[in-house]
Amino acid sequence: MAYSYTALLPGNQLSKRHIYRKHHVDVDSSEQKVSILLNGEESELYFVNCTSTKEEIDRAEPPDAFVVIYSVIDKASFQKAEQELARLLDCDMLRSRPALLVGNKIDLARSRAVSTQDGKCLACTYKAKFIEVSVGINHNVDELLVGILNQIRLKQQQYSAEGGRESSPAHWYKSRGVVRASMKARQMLTWIFGKEDTKFKNCENLNVL
Repeated sequence: MAYSYTALLPGNQLSKRHIYRKHHVDVDSSEQKVSILLNGEESELYFVNCTSTKEEIDRAEPPDAFVVIYSVIDKASFQKAEQELARLLDCDMLRSRPALLVGNKIDLARSRAVSTQDGKCLACTYKAKFIEVSVGINHNVDELLVGILNQIRLKQQQYSAEGGRESSPAHWYKSRGVVRASMKARQMLTWIFGKEDTKFKNCENLNVL
């Protein structure tokens, strides 16, 4: 039996056609899904595209994960990604569901406008996972798909282990400005001492929460 999960791509910059073509899925069909075998268990990952998170947050059945994608050659798309993450946080959607921040088009290195460090900093601010990909040359696409599924499973296992209880909103929620300032300070120390902070490393590890 294959388990089914849904990943929402708000305001996305990722071409479905590249992902689905590689995995032999008809992008013009009503069912836009990818079948993934992970740890001997098959799952179907459905992708839902929307122009903003608000229209999907009001759905009867929220998605199992949020995948926020920007282009590393487009600063405006990075700012839009931050806005989408902020909306999800304000709507209290990130405590029980994983979020992944994805930087696309890293093959266009000479045109890069958003650094990897800035991407990590933003991901850490919202307790999201971070990965950079190039859909055009299929770099890290498989890792992204497996990572999405892995994060969904890990989050659900955590939720079950806690007896279906979510962490306290007062404890979990912090001012974005305070958290962002803290992450910027960590980033500055990384530049000074040349040693990457553990939180920055962990945000790229899609095998742990």
